[in-house]
Amino acid sequence: KKKSFILPYAGGEIWFEHLDGIYQYTELAVEKLRKDTMTFRRPSSPGYITFVLDETMITDKLISEIADALTGPGKRFMRTAFVGADALSRKRLKKLLYGHGFAIKFFDGIEPAKEWILDERNF
Repeated sequence: KKKSFILPYAGGEIWFEHLDGIYQYTELAVEKLRKDTMTFRRPSSPGYITFVLDETMITDKLISEIADALTGPGKRFMRTAFVGADALSRKRLKKLLYGHGFAIKFFDGIEPAKEWILDERNF
């Protein structure tokens, strides 16, 4: 399992939620996400988050857990990037996440996600 962490970048901070490389083990991905949610939903954690999903089967259960983690009461996120989501997962995530007060975007790589998430020109 990869550790999730805060990355200082371009004068800001981004939480990287590493759910990649878990393959078909959805329960492990959900368990890791639930543990990490306690950390990234703290008021002191960044309002910018990137979910790295490469090489992980993105099930409806995992999508639902991600949506719950991002839209629960208390923490306000500014921007959320997703790396490695397939077309069907993108559609399902958009359906659950649009209209919750934060921008979302999908990427094939981490570098473009980092640039978008803290790019002041997009604010």
